[in-house]
Amino acid sequence: MAERSTTTLRRLFPAMESRDYRRLFWAAGLSAVSLWALITARGWLAGELTNSGWAVGLVYFAAIGPWVLAPIGGALADRYDRARVVMISRGGAAVCALALAALAFTETITLWNLVLITACSGIVRSAEMPAQAALLPNTIKAAALLSAITLASMMQFGSRVIGPVAGPILAEYGAKWVFVIAAVFLVLSIVQMSRIKTRSTGGIVGTNASVLSDAVRNLREGLQYLGQARSVLLLIGLAALQCMLTMAFDAMLVVFAKVELGGGSSEYGFLLMGVGGGALVATVALSMVPDGPIRGRLLLITGLLSGAVLPILGLAPSLGVAIAGAALAGASQAMFMALTTVMIQAVVPDAIRGRIIAIYAMVAGGIMAVMILANGLASDFIGVRVLITVPGVIFVVALLLWAGAMPRLRSVFREGGAMEEAGELVATR
Repeated sequence: MAERSTTTLRRLFPAMESRDYRRLFWAAGLSAVSLWALITARGWLAGELTNSGWAVGLVYFAAIGPWVLAPIGGALADRYDRARVVMISRGGAAVCALALAALAFTETITLWNLVLITACSGIVRSAEMPAQAALLPNTIKAAALLSAITLASMMQFGSRVIGPVAGPILAEYGAKWVFVIAAVFLVLSIVQMSRIKTRSTGGIVGTNASVLSDAVRNLREGLQYLGQARSVLLLIGLAALQCMLTMAFDAMLVVFAKVELGGGSSEYGFLLMGVGGGALVATVALSMVPDGPIRGRLLLITGLLSGAVLPILGLAPSLGVAIAGAALAGASQAMFMALTTVMIQAVVPDAIRGRIIAIYAMVAGGIMAVMILANGLASDFIGVRVLITVPGVIFVVALLLWAGAMPRLRSVFREGGAMEEAGELVATR
């Protein structure tokens, strides 16, 4: 029975044929669960320490803001063994989680050491995403690329279902045990990564320059590539707009659960689980969608939905309705971001993949971090219902206007993918 289930899984998801991909998949899942558990615990703890939305936004900003350092991560990913870069990054994140646990156990944790350690964790993790994303295509056959990326997105977004279980754990045992559990998951992820046999590096070879010098040069080369690969540039811009307007509400859910719903850490965890549950269902469904123009139409539809459903969450009169709205938001956002990533990964050459993914992370993550901080600050003066609802409406209008004004973007929606404008240039370097 188990063998039959495994065979069926591999038939539905061709990427699972690769042993190294399976190891990468489970390692990424363990790391993502740890990340969402930490996000849940740190956000709630910030709210408890200060009873203020701005503090929650500050902690979220400290976690995501370091993504602006992603070009350094891209330089590492294209210069050194990518699996090793991922393992070192997760090792640093585990140390940070244990440091928070130690402070929580000794009851010496404050907002400022919480922010500082969160920022340190964000810095070491800024190398993880570009390295893992660049390693992924090297673990599978080219024909399984779309399957591999979609499955990775499924695990990334679906982990939001498990990670926020930290909410009930918070209520019962406190943040200290969430930090310990998060560190254990990271260690298990490192063990899985250590079993990967594929050796993967990018196109940076034979250089004696510092990593910082490489990062500056790589950013310049990446921007040069994007200057010619206009479809890829548009997709990155579209993802950044999505992150800014529809995906920056997580930090406000602490205040939303406490003030608007009259709940506590459990209700906060349930809202995050709603986002994750919707994301998981959506990415599983996406993995069944064939390649071709249908992906472009789905990109447009899910983009519009990601903004249109936010009023269901923002104006929810009860926890049940709020969870439903969170699930719809999670589903549409996850599918939109997964499709964007698939389209970018499908055309970017391997030699520069780490650098382009780093720019993608820097732009999307950086703008989301700023918006999260702004929302946190504003939530003390403006109702969180307004801050959740209005940006979604703005995104719907902006997407329609942008699509109407840009023929190249309409081509992406119509054809279901980006054009390889600069692939030949990079490949011949």
